[in-house]
Amino acid sequence: MKSSILFAFTLSLSLPAWAQAQSEAATSTEEAEATEALLSAEPRPADELPEKVTLPPPVEQAPAVKIRTVDNGDVVEEYRVNGRLTMVKVKPRNAPEYTLLDTNGDGRLDKKDAEGPVAPVYWTLYEWN
Repeated sequence: MKSSILFAFTLSLSLPAWAQAQSEAATSTEEAEATEALLSAEPRPADELPEKVTLPPPVEQAPAVKIRTVDNGDVVEEYRVNGRLTMVKVKPRNAPEYTLLDTNGDGRLDKKDAEGPVAPVYWTLYEWN
């Protein structure tokens, strides 16, 4: 009785090693066949280049800046993109700098009716290069 139990126990321990060896042999055979197929294949011709190359659409121009000085000493910078006014920076002689923006792209500096006759003003707190 002891010998049959010992035989079954030994067989169960040796089966995983045998299965692993068979699996490794099959894998190495498959890898060898794949490598041989790649090496024996004829080289593929290079893809032909298109005759006409189309260029991407032109990039928007950088904002054109027009700087002018008003009679009272204020400096006004007008920023335009593709001919449309997008932003105005005003640097008063005796006051902090402020900025007016065109928020909807119509070329006019916006006023909000809900806020009354006040144009949106943005103060520059800090600026760096």
